[in-house]
Amino acid sequence: MTLTLGRPRELRPAASTARRRAFPFLCALLLAAAVLIPFVNPPYIVQDYTRICVVALPAIGLSLLTGYGGLISLGQGAFFGIGAYTTAILVADYGWAWWATLPLALVLAFAAGMLVGAPALRIRGVYLAIITLVLGALFPAVVMRFGAVTGGNQGKPLAAMTAPPWLPLAADQFRYLICLFTLVAVLVLTRNLTRGQAGRALVAMRDDESAAALMGVDVARTKVALFGISAALAGLAGSLFAATHGIVSSETAYVTLTGSIQFLSAIVIGGATSTLGPVIGAAVTERLPDLLSDIDPVLAPAVYGGLLVVVVLVMRDGLAGLAGRVFDKLVRRKEEHR
Repeated sequence: MTLTLGRPRELRPAASTARRRAFPFLCALLLAAAVLIPFVNPPYIVQDYTRICVVALPAIGLSLLTGYGGLISLGQGAFFGIGAYTTAILVADYGWAWWATLPLALVLAFAAGMLVGAPALRIRGVYLAIITLVLGALFPAVVMRFGAVTGGNQGKPLAAMTAPPWLPLAADQFRYLICLFTLVAVLVLTRNLTRGQAGRALVAMRDDESAAALMGVDVARTKVALFGISAALAGLAGSLFAATHGIVSSETAYVTLTGSIQFLSAIVIGGATSTLGPVIGAAVTERLPDLLSDIDPVLAPAVYGGLLVVVVLVMRDGLAGLAGRVFDKLVRRKEEHR
C-alpha cells in the first residue's frame, strides 16, 4: 500500500492552457513581492519570513516523496537536525564558513536518507511510517547523548551569517534573501524534475509498482534515491537554519518529532503535488499557530487541529488545489460567456 495524497487532476484543454500561461506571471509577481519583503518590514518580521523559506525546503522534499512517490516519512526532523548540527559544529568548532558547510550537510543528509529508504524496498505503508517515526523521535535523544559535541539542550551556538562588506544589506536582509533564492532554485529544479521523465516514473511507481517495473522503472533504485533527495532538502534547510539563527539545540522544534509533523502538515495544507503547495503550507503551519495563540492560547491547538481535519476531508489537494479549482471555474465561466 502506498500513500496517495492530492493526486493531480485531469484538466480540460482550455483550463490547462490557461494555467500554463498564468503560472509564470503568478510566479514572477510572487517573487517580486517576496524580494521586497526585507526592505519594507522590521527585522523581526523578516526573520519570520526567513523561517518560512527554511520550513518550505523539507516540505518540498516530502512533496516529492509522498505526493509523487506515494511514500511517507516522519523522520524529516532528524534529517533537518543532521544538516543543522553539521553546520553548527563545523562553524563553531572548526572555523568553517557557513557556505562551505552546505555541501557536506547535503551529502550527510542524503546518505542518511538512503539508509532509511532501504527498508522501503521491503515494507510499505504504516510500517514504513513507524520506522521513520522512530527515527524522528530518537534524534533529540542522540543529540543529548553526545552533548559534549552538540551542546545538548543548552544548544550549539555559532556565528550567524552576515552580509559581506561590499553588499549594502543588513544581516536580516541578507539572511532572508539567501534563503529565498535557495528556495526559488529548489522550486525550479523540483518542478523540472516532476514535469519530466523522472516525474512520470515517480507517478507510475506510486500508482502501481508492478506496472511501473514493466515500463522499465527501476523501482528499488527510485525509492532509495527519492528518500535521499527528500532527506537532502531537509538537511539543506537545517544548515540554513543554523547559519541564519546562530544556535541549534535538542529542543529546537524543527529537529524533533514536532518538526517532522509540521513538515508533513505543510504539504497536507498546501498541496502535495503542486509547485507552490509546500510553500503555502509552510507559511500556514509556521504563522497560523502563533496567530491563533495570540487570540486564545487555550483553544489554539484545537482550532489548528480542526482546520487540518477540514483540509484533509474537504481539500484533498490542499489550498493550492483549491486555488486551481477556482481558477478553472473562472476559465469555464469565461468560455460559457463567449
